[in-house]
Amino acid sequence: MEVLVKKGGIIELPSSIVAELGISEGKKVFLNIKDGKILIKPAKNIAERLAGSIALDDVDLIDEIIESEDWL
Repeated sequence: MEVLVKKGGIIELPSSIVAELGISEGKKVFLNIKDGKILIKPAKNIAERLAGSIALDDVDLIDEIIESEDWL
């Protein structure tokens, strides 16, 4: 798929790509270059990154972590 690079290096992603990646306005993505190609990957929030890495049995604590994430 071909897209235009705008002034300042801005690349507008087609809505089909945005939908497939599951991203929306204001969400962060990771960009990487590999073998001369640009790779775009949705950035996971803190709760998603922590999931599975620690065992949290306290449901209230989990909710508090998720709710407070915007402050980090």
